[in-house]
Amino acid sequence: MVADTPITAIIRGARASSARISAMEAEVDLATVAALKKVQQVTRTSIRSGMRGRPRWDHRGQTSKGGGANLNLSPHHVTKTGGPGKLTGALASSIRKSRKPQPKGLGVYTAVVMAGGKGGPQNLYKGKVESKYPYFAPGVKKAEPKMAPVWNAAWAKATRTR
Repeated sequence: MVADTPITAIIRGARASSARISAMEAEVDLATVAALKKVQQVTRTSIRSGMRGRPRWDHRGQTSKGGGANLNLSPHHVTKTGGPGKLTGALASSIRKSRKPQPKGLGVYTAVVMAGGKGGPQNLYKGKVESKYPYFAPGVKKAEPKMAPVWNAAWAKATRTR
């Protein structure tokens, strides 16, 4: 038979527990933003590293100024079917990340790594080069194994599980 008497309990430290949980939420949010920025940098570096291939030719000892410059490549000339060579200049420097991750809700942030800006001839060129000699997708694929340890370390530090 169940008694009709109510059960009462006294909980001590509820305010302190609530304050600590709120502080932990803030620490996890900061860790999330820091990890997101680090993952962006890892991805950007990985993409750009794939753009630093072997130069197509070493000018056979001649430069535009008439001097002798030998890059000691063997053979001196690489045929044009061998890939894009070294991608430098505006295309390489256009690989960038968003400056600040954007909050998209409770504990949700978004950030991007991109090639190029908001239009212009550079966007046409990057698409043409990416379709013929992929550099962006392989760079992201190469960075993916490095992402999980970054997240794990950041969240472990924020939640003090390490």
